[in-house]
Amino acid sequence: TIIRGSVTLEISGPLTGIGVLITRPIIPATRTALRLIALGATPFVFPTVIIEPSEDLVSLRAALISLTDAYAIIFVSPSAVGVTCAIDIDIPPSVKVFVPGSGTAKELNLYGISNVQIPLESFDSEGLLKLPDLQSECVRGRRILIFRGNGGRELLYKELVKRGALVEIISAYHRRAPKGFSSELLELLITKKINAVSIMSSISAMNLVTQVSASDFQRLLIPLPVYASHRRIKFITEGLGFRNVIETKPGDDGLISALLEVKS
Repeated sequence: TIIRGSVTLEISGPLTGIGVLITRPIIPATRTALRLIALGATPFVFPTVIIEPSEDLVSLRAALISLTDAYAIIFVSPSAVGVTCAIDIDIPPSVKVFVPGSGTAKELNLYGISNVQIPLESFDSEGLLKLPDLQSECVRGRRILIFRGNGGRELLYKELVKRGALVEIISAYHRRAPKGFSSELLELLITKKINAVSIMSSISAMNLVTQVSASDFQRLLIPLPVYASHRRIKFITEGLGFRNVIETKPGDDGLISALLEVKS
């Protein structure tokens, strides 16, 4: 079952009987849901992050037609890829492309972009900054564009500037929380259809808390196991009050592996 969708499938598999709340933006959430369905789980897609087009499409388009003199571009998330590539981006072969993880790389692959560098161990800004082609001797005096949403961590920008790069932040999209409490989510929690929560970004965790009242959060959300795709996300989620937070490996593969381990 995919809540907020029009498709209902019942498939028996190793995750049968597990109802998973997916809090990612709608496009990647749907892909996660389909993978869970194939394993017998029941996913409930409830995006706590709404992705909207950039409010400054002129600047975004201008950045896309000025890539010939860039050393590198960095996409910080699948959403950054989806919104940017929908404008029909043409990346010159000389420009290096970096992403923080395999999920964002796979999103680029859908648009025919395969020559992508990802971290070897830590799939985040820290991991990117360890890559040889982003060290000071490579980036000093060279132009790097970072495509991301509004806000977010500044570590990547600040460190690349410190290394001498000429860094430009391109706001490819705008993120916001759903408006108001969700009666739909509350019903799922009350009827105990959800017995696992997937969190793949810190902002998803923070926005989820705003979707129910404080008393319902304490009574219905806190007891649920939460699968966090990064140690930083785990730390923030625990700081919000969740008591049972399991750190997984990144992306859908990490979530599925953790669920299968618990089920077994």
